Amino acid sequence: MLKRFAFLFSFFSAFVYASDLVKIYLNEGLDAVGAAIEKELVQKDFWLSELGDKNVSLGYYDRDVVVVLTNKTDKILQVYSYNDGKITKDFEQKEIITGIMGDKKIEGDLKTPVGFYELGRKFNPGDPYYGPFAFATTYPNLLDKVQGKTGGGIWIHGYPLDGSRLDELKTKGCIALLNDNLQKFAQIVHNRKVFAMTEERDKIRATKEEIAGLLADLFGWRLAWIQSDIDAYLSFYDEKEFKRFDKMKFEQFASMKRSIFSRKEEKQIKFSDISISPYPNLENEILYRISFYEDYYTRNYQFKGNKILYVKIDSKGKMKILAEQ
Repeated sequence: MLKRFAFLFSFFSAFVYASDLVKIYLNEGLDAVGAAIEKELVQKDFWLSELGDKNVSLGYYDRDVVVVLTNKTDKILQVYSYNDGKITKDFEQKEIITGIMGDKKIEGDLKTPVGFYELGRKFNPGDPYYGPFAFATTYPNLLDKVQGKTGGGIWIHGYPLDGSRLDELKTKGCIALLNDNLQKFAQIVHNRKVFAMTEERDKIRATKEEIAGLLADLFGWRLAWIQSDIDAYLSFYDEKEFKRFDKMKFEQFASMKRSIFSRKEEKQIKFSDISISPYPNLENEILYRISFYEDYYTRNYQFKGNKILYVKIDSKGKMKILAEQ
């Protein structure tokens, strides 16, 4: 117990007066310290202090990652390494080839999707037209699917090995790099967690205010979940636009959750490995992708695994969940 207290004390003493934590512990016990910490986690100011001077323009990440940023209008691809709040640019190619302009909505429209995706390991595309190798993106992601978007096979690949011409129609929505640059790209991303962020015109960047607000709301959502406060929990969902991974709409989802929360089960819910990434779009909405590892425990049900939320920030600055997996 003392070890647990020492850990909590050392982590939060920078944000909560140390003497206050000691008083709470001595007068009310360790559980009261946990309750005090929970109050801090749902405060935007706490997270602003935690972010400090970190560069979150391309997102907030609990671990080192690579972000591949493509702008379709500028025809440029840049690779950034994110390490403990510091961002370094490792690679850039101008005059890249992408699909035609506009967001991808249906299979065969030849457009490169605008959004935020994960990038897989390199593979042999099986056709020398696509260069020596390629990397697949996770298009369509959950948000794409619940919005009814179709298609697939969106890659970052090279130029034809026979030296023939490549143009935006023939990429079929993929992103093409010169083969020499593709080799350099492969060396940079090798064995690393890689995200692919593609924007069209506007340069979509995160702000500390938005990231801090989302972290506070994420833990507010978690706290409402732990406490079985159904009204507070559902207030974090967009009633008009929300769809779950199985395309369940808000009304059905809310009814199901009301039934579950009515049991008032004791829950333990832990979040770790949190990533919050700005999500480019052509609708001028403030969208983010939030991912984390969830450790969920009740007497009747346990879950350990990755969770993804696609959210928007509404006019009042509150997180509203659009899709959940």
